[in-house]
Amino acid sequence: MYSTYLALALAILLTDAAVLVNAALFIVQPSQGSTCTGGKPCTVTWVDDGTRPLLSAVGVSTVGLFTGHQKLVQTITPVDVGSAHSFTFTPNPAAGPNAGSYYVAITSTSLKGNDSVPYSGWSPFFNLVGMSGSFDSPLPAATSPISIPASLTQSSTRSRSSTITVGTLPTAQPSPPVISPSVTPSPSSQSSASKLTTLLSPPSTPAATSAPAALTTAVPAKTSGAGPVSHLPPMLHIFALLFAVVLFS
Repeated sequence: MYSTYLALALAILLTDAAVLVNAALFIVQPSQGSTCTGGKPCTVTWVDDGTRPLLSAVGVSTVGLFTGHQKLVQTITPVDVGSAHSFTFTPNPAAGPNAGSYYVAITSTSLKGNDSVPYSGWSPFFNLVGMSGSFDSPLPAATSPISIPASLTQSSTRSRSSTITVGTLPTAQPSPPVISPSVTPSPSSQSSASKLTTLLSPPSTPAATSAPAALTTAVPAKTSGAGPVSHLPPMLHIFALLFAVVLFS
């Protein structure tokens, strides 16, 4: 009986710890199930939830359009998420087919999470129409690396000097978490927004989390949606701690 209670307490604590990892930036557009059109501007927007790491610490990040399990479809111009809160890119119609398993992955070039894995985040899965390509035949012109503009690194350096030092810019990017389109962009619950997280493995099929190639990040899961993860009530966390202490005393 005591072992059952202990398992319950530990489960609550571990769940709360997992929730706390998913903090900082929420990608609110494109939202789950929304649609962009190949050859036309598509806007990506995010907000800071006020918890650490702040956007200024995430800083300059590489960006990519992905599908499935970290399968890069198109590289997107890097962005400093600390100084901007949105950008617009144009999906290359020849980069892939019409599908609802696309997601945008953002990977910090300087901030690292657990096990030195670059801090990464994914949008929810969204649709692309007006496309004429194939996932089986990646378009080299669409997936070639894009250099980080000097203006971004200079701006990020000035910003960090007045806030927090997050390290030097790495040349390689992390591999994404596995998820699937309707299930787990690691956006982990089917909601309309997603956070930058330190997930170590990408979701399998678009549902809300993912990662890039040269911008290797994690992938959203199909059943997990890419929305913000809801925090457990603080009192529940405290109760679990007290319960564990009493149980062992």
